[in-house]
Amino acid sequence: MNRTARTAVFLLPLFLCAAAVAGGLGGAEKKTGNEQMPESKTLEIDITGRAGGGETAPQNRLVRVSGRVRLVGSAVFPELVLSGENREWFIGKDEQSLLVEFQQRLVTVEGTESYADLSFANGLPAGRRYTLKNIKLIDIDSPQ
Repeated sequence: MNRTARTAVFLLPLFLCAAAVAGGLGGAEKKTGNEQMPESKTLEIDITGRAGGGETAPQNRLVRVSGRVRLVGSAVFPELVLSGENREWFIGKDEQSLLVEFQQRLVTVEGTESYADLSFANGLPAGRRYTLKNIKLIDIDSPQ
């Protein structure tokens, strides 16, 4: 590919993004600001029937969990996860060095469990992200 083509391939997406931000693509109609927004409709969702029968675990409770240590994410943002039978716990950044050498092995740890309720961009619930902090290694299963 010659230099001109490489430059065009690089600059075209930048131009398209700048044009979209400026509102100049596709002959979009110019808005005067006098138009009324359509009335928004509220979507009501009953989330009490989520996993656990609507019961919520208290934040920062001490738990003992067993599971397989896995590395998930991308090379830029790797995260360590303990995968149990019915849940995954993300390991706090400070404690990852304790478990990183036990990847793909079954371990039992004790730690403080906390969670964050996640939501999609449109506000709908997306579940919970459980995190273990202040962990202490209890048991390691021998490699197979």
